[in-house]
Amino acid sequence: MPSVLTQGALDEAFLHGEETSGRSREVITLVAGTYVSGSVVISDEGGSYALATQALVDADVDGDAKYAIVCRNVTGAAPFKAAAIVRDASVKSSELITGTGLTVAEATPLLAKEHVIVRETR
Repeated sequence: MPSVLTQGALDEAFLHGEETSGRSREVITLVAGTYVSGSVVISDEGGSYALATQALVDADVDGDAKYAIVCRNVTGAAPFKAAAIVRDASVKSSELITGTGLTVAEATPLLAKEHVIVRETR
């Protein structure tokens, strides 16, 4: 009997498109943890990023947090570097991952601040 391969989402499956000169991506520092491709992250005052939750969004009282989307499945036991979409891109709503209490619909205007357009998909 043949084996059945169950494959997860591909890295960067969340992308519709990005700026062709490479301007859409940067290397960011993620706080320790596991992130899957398409994870929406928010910066803290020190410039490190964590999975965006409603509590972290609410804690940004001065509105200066930056938002990004992690490009690949990554894990680190301490803060680590990873590639992320930080501006000028179009992404699929159905492929985005948000943290506790935050929906993709709520993250959409936050990503729009970075010129990342979230397109509705199923």
